[in-house]
Amino acid sequence: MGFIVAVAQMNSMSGEVARNLEKAEKLVRAAASLGAKLVVLPETFSTGFDIGQDVLNFAEPIPGKTTDHISALCRELKVFFFASLIEREKDRCFNTGVFIGPDGQLVAKYRKVHLFHSEKQMFIEGYEPAIIETELGTFGLTICMDLLFPEYIRGLVLNGAEYILNTTNWLRWGPPDEWGWSHLQPRALACIRALENTVGLAMACQWGQEGAFTKFGYSCIVSPSGRILAGLEEGEGVVVHELSMDRVEEWRKIATYLKDRKAHVNLYRRLLENQ
Repeated sequence: MGFIVAVAQMNSMSGEVARNLEKAEKLVRAAASLGAKLVVLPETFSTGFDIGQDVLNFAEPIPGKTTDHISALCRELKVFFFASLIEREKDRCFNTGVFIGPDGQLVAKYRKVHLFHSEKQMFIEGYEPAIIETELGTFGLTICMDLLFPEYIRGLVLNGAEYILNTTNWLRWGPPDEWGWSHLQPRALACIRALENTVGLAMACQWGQEGAFTKFGYSCIVSPSGRILAGLEEGEGVVVHELSMDRVEEWRKIATYLKDRKAHVNLYRRLLENQ
């Protein structure tokens, strides 16, 4: 059985928590009205990303005020929810994904493992994966940069993930402009990670301008064959589509990537063990 997933795209403004939460709630309500059972919002949706030295002031415990607000919304609308926010634990901060159930319970939190550039000065990296079994299916939780590490995503799938959820903020500023970094690469990443693992994937992105950062957008929902089922380009909004593992075994008889890797595991290990 499949389910309807929504990816929401928004421009979270730096430090404007009340305004960002109001916008997020509208998007979740819109998604639920379209039949979504799971809603994915972008990375650091409640605070924005460009908060630099103020990160400790805007970070909050989990559970906390923001997760309490989202929990009440999930309970009212009977939806699952996944997105990241900035977590504070004593004097340490994490970029943390929260997965909340339709009963309003915080099912899991996932601290981002692969930190990007200046995030390494803002956050402590996580060290535990998150694979969550639900009535909808089994989800591997990821945040932004995680999608750039194929071994990590493959590992989630080999350990039971049927769907990959990615809450993200693909952006550019300064040097990446010179290298032609654009929305094309993140979209391609989403398609390839789904294809090579033969799993569904939902990626929710930030969009717009935030300080010096340009946020791409291009959120999408991708099938196990790597086909974009639905997506947004620029602008704020929400799209929905069914994700399903029905008939995926038929596809896997042709796309034998997971099966074929077993014959070469020792080769891969030799290539990687000294790196």
